[in-house]
Amino acid sequence: MHLDRVRLPVSKNASIKRETRRTFLIVLIVFLAFFRWLPGGDPLNPTTGVRAFVEIGLLGVVGMLSFLWWTKRLWSALLKGWWLLLPSGWAILTSLWSPTPSLTFVKAIELFVITLIAGAVWKGPITFLDWLRVVQRALIFLVLLGIGLNVVYYNTPFYYGPPLGSYFALESDRIRFTLAAGHPLEVGHLFALLLLVSVALMGRGLRLSSAILVAISLWGLLAAQARASLAMAIAASLWGFVRSFRKRLGHVGGLLEGAILLAAAFLMPTLLLENLEPIFLYVPDLDTLNGRIPLWENVLGALLSDPLLLLLGTGFAATRFLTYDLAFWNPGHTHNGFLEILTGMGAVGLVFYLPTIFFLVRMTLNPPSAAFSFYIIAMAIFNPVFGPGIVWFIVLTTLLLAQEKY
Repeated sequence: MHLDRVRLPVSKNASIKRETRRTFLIVLIVFLAFFRWLPGGDPLNPTTGVRAFVEIGLLGVVGMLSFLWWTKRLWSALLKGWWLLLPSGWAILTSLWSPTPSLTFVKAIELFVITLIAGAVWKGPITFLDWLRVVQRALIFLVLLGIGLNVVYYNTPFYYGPPLGSYFALESDRIRFTLAAGHPLEVGHLFALLLLVSVALMGRGLRLSSAILVAISLWGLLAAQARASLAMAIAASLWGFVRSFRKRLGHVGGLLEGAILLAAAFLMPTLLLENLEPIFLYVPDLDTLNGRIPLWENVLGALLSDPLLLLLGTGFAATRFLTYDLAFWNPGHTHNGFLEILTGMGAVGLVFYLPTIFFLVRMTLNPPSAAFSFYIIAMAIFNPVFGPGIVWFIVLTTLLLAQEKY
């Protein structure tokens, strides 16, 4: 029987509680490392300034605590999850030809660390349900922290506008909710993850509190105008629901799966229907996905015109030095997760990522993890999501736990 349903001895129950508290602390520090609660950073390199040292320092604390508490588990994750670490290994090597070798090296190490930590949680005694609870609490803390910092930075808990120390090119008329100094797109990811986690917990009996958090998450997605996150989070939730009841629904379930995939495909270019336009106060460029399609065409053109660049890439986390001049809005990355891998790490790096991508696709069929896997694959069409950050850490750990712990 599953640990969630077994009455454990007092000593073992206490041990699991201690492990849950440790996991919560690790998750919270990882969140604080990547969440932009401090302003600053150069447009070409958003990790510069004080925020860079805070990010590196907090992840260093995570590494030390993990080594202190989970030494054997880290070795187990290293040996059994080696295929997950292939991308970070190659990313480290790309620092040899990156235009910013120090940045590439540090970000590659960050990718290695959070992947290894995800593997350590996977190899520990924490259950899938406990993991969802931990993530939900940590996300709530982050949202409350952001609202508190809004009061400090902007004199209001609910701030709509560009984050402190930044601006949005060509979007001065777009009023978007943000938290602290975070970009509204990142805020959208936070609310989308809170939605997915809360929906998953609702399906396991924790209805009232999670239902309230679902409503808050939907408000946050609308307020941040995170159109892609909102559309894909709803589609992912529906996909997870259908996968959970696939056997009971029979052929109807198959039809529903097809309908969800078609709906998601149509939502990708449109994102939201015009009847929600009064909420958004902004008309997206649907023909080019807000300028993404021309950017993708220019990036592919640049790669195909340079065989060496296509093979090796610009260097991990250094794609901004290629994309910045390829679109009139000076993008800092390729705005596509798969193209970001190809551009930053080359065809070789894409090959190293293939086992992870196949794993993500396979987990879309696993009921506990279907919604999370669906979300990150869908969001990869719009933005880089496979690098070091909150989204990749949560989703990867969730998928690893879901394959054995439910």
